[in-house]
Formats: sequence, structure tokens, C-alpha cells
Amino acid sequence: MKSFTLPTWARVAVRQEGLASPQRLWRRVQQLVRRVRRQALSLVTALTLMGGFLVVTSQPAFAAGALTNLSWSTSNNQAAATAVNYSYSLKTATAGTIKTITFTVSGSGLAGAPAIVVAYGVGAGTVALAGQVITYTVTAPVAVSAGIPIFIQLSGLTNPAAGSYTTAIATNTAAPAVIDSGTTPALAFAASNTAKTIVVAQSLTFTLDTTAFTLNMDPSLPALADQTYTSNMTILTNANSGYTLTVSDSAAGLQSSSAGNPTIPQVSASMAAAVAWPAAPANATGYTVTGTGVGDAAFAVNAAFAGGTKYAGYRSAGDLVASSTKATGVTANTIAITDQTAIDYVTASGTYTDTLTYTATPNYS
Repeated sequence: MKSFTLPTWARVAVRQEGLASPQRLWRRVQQLVRRVRRQALSLVTALTLMGGFLVVTSQPAFAAGALTNLSWSTSNNQAAATAVNYSYSLKTATAGTIKTITFTVSGSGLAGAPAIVVAYGVGAGTVALAGQVITYTVTAPVAVSAGIPIFIQLSGLTNPAAGSYTTAIATNTAAPAVIDSGTTPALAFAASNTAKTIVVAQSLTFTLDTTAFTLNMDPSLPALADQTYTSNMTILTNANSGYTLTVSDSAAGLQSSSAGNPTIPQVSASMAAAVAWPAAPANATGYTVTGTGVGDAAFAVNAAFAGGTKYAGYRSAGDLVASSTKATGVTANTIAITDQTAIDYVTASGTYTDTLTYTATPNYS
């Protein structure tokens, strides 16, 4: 015979029914047994379903924690300094097996060949730099509890340019998966040089002692038939590549306003064709050039003038008569342009005029 034990609430009900009638007692007992069996079956079914749910459902993974007590310091905060030590400290927030710790410095310009000086709170390892990321790799991954302080000091780094930088630090598993992460306070790298700029103005000073001259000439008197006038000028410049001096005249040349606009011919067609001054009697005009460049070895008068012994005719297009290929220095170059005119009875009487132009052009390149 099978036995069955009624729960307490069922036994209380049996006693209450038994006080009234044995028949009613028996029927009540049968009802209670059936009720207890149904409850037991429901409990088994619930446990089975619950067990199935536990089998097919996994517990969600913990989210990455936030590292605390983060700090970053350097042995030298000068921008672009080399052989610098970086020191990092942090405290773990989540227990985990750390394989790597990455230190990502913001911005750009981080360089060097890092080496481990000390590493506390984590296993021994190696270090490498790739771009802005320093990676500390634990040789044998170790389980680290939450709240563990870690200190790593690295040497051999080269600072980036001047500016403010932070380092994003992350502890990682071998997967890799981030265990904890955080960002250090900003660290300033200071400029180690001062940009000095001096702007020197471009300068050329030109002087001319003659703005006009007049020669009174007479073909009957040799002393008045051939005359000269010297115009003196100075040039002082800081032009790095020196300057050039050109001489030109008006297109009409030395011309009179008398009937037919007679002219006194140029002694030569150009400076390149400079000649010795013709003997009297002559009907010609022209010039020669001499000069000195004290302290300026690059100064020169055009060789066509042969040290002032040959003469050129004026041209409206101009001729380069003197130059220097560097700054003159503190002493100005001096140039003397000697104008010479000779007349004879071929030269028509009248007033002849011309405009002579001297142009100094600096080369600041």
C-alpha cells in the first residue's frame, strides 16, 4: 500500500470534517489528496520551466568600469624634448585578467623608443609605441582585483609640440576587450624656444648735386668751344643684391628750338660704342663716368668708359653705367658723370636743351 502525507492545512480540514460524519470525512480526504497532487504537479512544472529558462539564458556581461586616481606626469615638459620619462598611475574599477594597458596620447607628434622603468600593480611585460598609442603588454596575463593601484613609468619618449594633451588609458583582456578605461587630466607641454623676427626696411638713398646747368659756348674761342660739366651723385642702399644706375636723355637729344630744330650730334651711338673724345674742331656731345665704392668691392663702373677716357652718346633707352651686386655698406658709392660738348662753326647758333635722367634701381632679392 502506498502512503501519502497530507500537508498541515489538509490535516486541519480532515479534523474539522471528521467531527461531523465519517462518510463526509472520507470524501473530504479524497478531495484533499487530489488537490495536493495537483499542486505538486504544478510546482514540478514550474521548476522545470524555470530550469529551462536558466539553461537558455546567459547573464549579461559587466560594462567596462571607470578607472580612478588617474594621473600623468613627465620628467621634462618642454615641447619636443627627447629622452623624457612618462609616469602613469591609475586604480582599477573592475576585477579582470589584464593582458594589455594602452595609453593613447591626444593630438600628434609623440615619438621615441619607450622602455619600462618600473611597473607596479601589474605583471612584468614589454612596451611599444605606434603613433600616439603606447601599449604595455603583460607577458603572463594576471587577474587583478578591483581597487588595485597601478603605476607604470616609461623612459625614452619624445614630447610632441607645445600644447595641452591628455592620455586615454584602458586596461584590456587578451580578447581584447576593455576592462576599465578613463582619461587623465590635461598636461601642458611648453614651448622651449622664442621666435624672433626682425623686419629691416628696404632702403636706398640717392643724392644728385646738379638739377640744371648751362654752358655758354663760342666757336671762336677754343676755351669756350669745348666745355665739360660734372654731376656728382651718391648711392647708399641695403639692397641685398645691390643696385644698377642707368643714364638716359630725351628722345630728341640736345636740340634747339630754332628753325629746323637743329641738334648737336651724340659722340657715339651707344655706350657700347664709346670712343675717345674727338679733337677740335668738333661738333658733338656725350659723357663719361668714373666712381668709387669705398668698402664695396662689388661696385663697378661700366668698362666701356675705360676709367673716364672714353665717351658715350646719350640714348633715350638708357645705358647701365654703374652697379653693385651687394649692399653698399655704411659708405655711399660715389659716381661722377662728366658731360662734354664741343661746337664749331657747323653748329647752328641758338639754345640747345636736353633732359638727362639718372635712375638707381635697387635689387632686394
